[in-house]
Amino acid sequence: MYASLPKTAPIVQKYGGTSVGTGERIKAVAERIARQWRDGYHHLAIVVSAQSGETNRLVDMMRSVNPNASGVAYDMALAAGEQVSVALMSAALEAQGIKALPLLAHQLGIHTDELHAKARIRHIDTDLIERGWKRGAVAVIAGFQGVNSDHEITTLGRGGSDTSAVALAVALKARFCEINTDVDGVFTADPRLVPSARLIESLEYETAFEMASLGSKVLHPRCVELAAKFHMPLIVRNTFTSDSHRRTRIMPQSATGSLEELVVSGVTTDRQIAKLTLTGLRQDSAVISEIFQSLGELGINVDIIVHDKPHADQSLRLGFTIASSDLAAARKVIAELAASKGYDSLNIVAEGGLAKVSAVGVGMRSYAGVAGRTFNALTSQGIVIHMISTSEIKISVVVDEAEATRATQALHREFVGD
Repeated sequence: MYASLPKTAPIVQKYGGTSVGTGERIKAVAERIARQWRDGYHHLAIVVSAQSGETNRLVDMMRSVNPNASGVAYDMALAAGEQVSVALMSAALEAQGIKALPLLAHQLGIHTDELHAKARIRHIDTDLIERGWKRGAVAVIAGFQGVNSDHEITTLGRGGSDTSAVALAVALKARFCEINTDVDGVFTADPRLVPSARLIESLEYETAFEMASLGSKVLHPRCVELAAKFHMPLIVRNTFTSDSHRRTRIMPQSATGSLEELVVSGVTTDRQIAKLTLTGLRQDSAVISEIFQSLGELGINVDIIVHDKPHADQSLRLGFTIASSDLAAARKVIAELAASKGYDSLNIVAEGGLAKVSAVGVGMRSYAGVAGRTFNALTSQGIVIHMISTSEIKISVVVDEAEATRATQALHREFVGD
C-alpha cells in the first residue's frame, strides 16, 4: 500500500480499541510499525484508542461516584484510557528498538471548543511531531481527547479517535488516513446480522457518511464528514491481516466510479433509537424552534421528524427520534423549557425499544420505486414500520428493536442480494 508513497510522506495510522486490546496485540502492532520504519518510512504518526472496554469501565466508575459529575471531571476520567494506550504502545515500540514520542492531546496541542463529552477540534499543532521525526522518533498520539481554551481536557464523543486521526492527517498534509480496526472494512450490512454481507472496496464520502450516521459501526460520521471537507481519502483495514489484504477505500465519487454500479451500497442497523412525542404544543413555530435549539445546545442530534397539522383544539403534535443515550437529557431540557415558558398543556411521551434500519446508496437517485420495494420487503415479513424518512441517497425506517435483524436481512435481500 505504501510502495507508491515517497519515503518522506507523512503517514497517519489509527488503531482502535480491539487493535490495542491486549499486550500481545499491542506488540503485534508495534512490530508492523517497526517494519515500516525500517523500510524507510520515518514520518509516522500513530493515533491510539483506549483498550476495548476501558472507556465503558471508566464511565461506570464515574457514574458510581457521581452520576451528575461535571464535564471537566468526566472528561478527565475518560481521557485516562487513551493515556494508558499511548504509554503501552510507546513502550512496545521501544522494545522493537524504535524511538517513540508519546503525546497526549494537551501536550501536542489538539485544541477544541468548550463543549465537554462532544467537543469539536478547532486546530492541531504539529511542531512536536515534526521535531520528533527529525530525531528519528515515531509519534504516538492519544485519540479521542483535546484541550479547550481554559486548559481543560475535553473528549470528542463516540468514535473520537477516528476524528482525531483524520484531523491529524489533514494538519500533517498526509496523502490518506489509515483506520485500523477489527474488520476488513465497510460491509454491505453487519455480517453478524447478514452472513452474506460483502466487503465494499470503494465508497464515496456521501454514502460512507450516511452509512456511518445511520448505524454502521466501522466509522464515526464526524470522521467521514471531516475527511470529505478536506478531501482526505480514508483507508479502512483489518489490523490483524497482511498489508495486501482487501480493505475499503473512501474517497471522492469521481475516484470510485460507483454511481451506476449499485442502487443500494449497503444496509445499516442502529438499535439505539428512542422516540419522543410531544402533544399539546401551541400553534407557534417559535415553540418548535426553541425545543430543537435547546437540544442542539446539548449536542443532541434529532433525526426523523414527524410534525402533524393542528388538531381541533389548535394544538400540534411533534414526534422525533434521538439516540437512546440522549433520552433522559432530552426529556429534562424539554420539561424545563415548557415550565419556563408556561406550556402547561405540553405532554412528553418517550418510547424506547426501537431500531432504525436504512438502505443507503448514491445510485438510488436515478432509480424509481425504492420506497415501494422497501415497504413491500418489510410488510411481506409482517414487520411494522413506525416512522419513515427518505432522502436522495437513503431510506430509513423505524421498527421495533426486536425486528431489527429481520428488517436488515429483508432489505439486504431486496437490494443487495443473498
